[in-house]
Amino acid sequence: MKKKLEKDIQKEICDWLFAEGYFFWRSNNIPVFQRDKYGPRFRSLPKYTPRGLPDIQILQDGRYIGLEVKVPGYWKFTDDQQIMKEKIIANGGAYHIVTSLDEAKNVVSTRPLV
Repeated sequence: MKKKLEKDIQKEICDWLFAEGYFFWRSNNIPVFQRDKYGPRFRSLPKYTPRGLPDIQILQDGRYIGLEVKVPGYWKFTDDQQIMKEKIIANGGAYHIVTSLDEAKNVVSTRPLV
């Protein structure tokens, strides 16, 4: 059986959120890779683009929910992601690491009220 990739889990979650009518968006804040006269390189992120944003961001009933999607059994949480998690929580948002569509459904449907 083929191992599920992070992008596959993200797609499942986004497809479900879209089908259910949630207001959400995907964030992919990795610098653009380009080849030019200077050789292959990553361009820098635009000014004020934070690093470590969660993969999927949801606005539900006035509450922000960030979902960081990881592959079950193996994942790395970067320093930038930890800092972003702390900032989101400090500002009244929710931040969750999920490894499946079922986990994401549980987070969105059972979120604590503020």
